[in-house]
Amino acid sequence: MKLRYLTPIVAIGLCTLPGKAYAHMVETNVALERLTQGGTVLQTQTTFSNGDPLKGAKVSVYAPTNPVTPWARGTTDGQGQFRFSPDPTMAGDWEVIIRQQGHGDVLTVPVRSQGVRLEEISDSGGRDNHYASGSGLALLGLGAVLLGRRWLT
Repeated sequence: MKLRYLTPIVAIGLCTLPGKAYAHMVETNVALERLTQGGTVLQTQTTFSNGDPLKGAKVSVYAPTNPVTPWARGTTDGQGQFRFSPDPTMAGDWEVIIRQQGHGDVLTVPVRSQGVRLEEISDSGGRDNHYASGSGLALLGLGAVLLGRRWLT
């Protein structure tokens, strides 16, 4: 058997396995604005890891009293920003979901009787896991296996 031909075949075969790619991670920053008449305005700004804003992303805000039907919907502006004011009478964990073409972020905003505290807002991580299809490499690997079988026999 010609083992020297087996090494490239195995290497090409391993290249066809799908793997995680983190090319388009997103990050959401949150700012709070206290209103003089009471209440809070939350402003989110979502960007890709390279700093480009996540423009036109769909945003759904869920109140703790109904985690199925959005309390508010909207889109991020040209700077990746979205603003909303949670109802202070609905205490609990609000969820803000920001999505655009498989990219996005999920925020949990605790609304308490004393209001919203910036340090209590949590982020799910903002990492998007995209899997490489590897279809072109799979064909290349299949061809290498067929040629390898021919050389080994």
